[in-house]
Amino acid sequence: MSRLFKVSMFTLVLVFLLACSLISNPVNDVKNSANTAQAIASDVVAIATQAVPFETLIANPTVLAFGDIFNPQGAPLTEWNGIPIMPQATAGEEVTGLYSYKATATNEEAVAFYETQLQTLGWAKQVEEQGETTLLYYAKDQQGVTITIAPAESGSILIWLVLQ
Repeated sequence: MSRLFKVSMFTLVLVFLLACSLISNPVNDVKNSANTAQAIASDVVAIATQAVPFETLIANPTVLAFGDIFNPQGAPLTEWNGIPIMPQATAGEEVTGLYSYKATATNEEAVAFYETQLQTLGWAKQVEEQGETTLLYYAKDQQGVTITIAPAESGSILIWLVLQ
């Protein structure tokens, strides 16, 4: 093999490896974002259920003024901090940095609603993890919104919106 051929092959392999890393890094970043969003959603549930002992909630009724994100009771909003709320919403509660609401819809209808509405508003979907509980993450400018959709009683769903 000639020296020129060896140098050409080495250069070609080096360019190929660099191109692969340029492609795989954004994919890894998206996977990391999905894991982060999923961890945030899990932490929200864990913090909400473990931060204040149940006995304290009963003994201190002012804590109840923050609302129950697992059983919203108030009238639903039509939008929260620029994020649309499904028209099928039946009840809603706002807590600092979080809005939860119930809706008479399916998981698939909620995913389709947010995909259509948020893309129209200029948000880009970054993460979608579907299962019994669905996790969506959208980004726009320097903001992000995590949407968690979980089954509730009698054919309804519970949706949590968290702005970052």
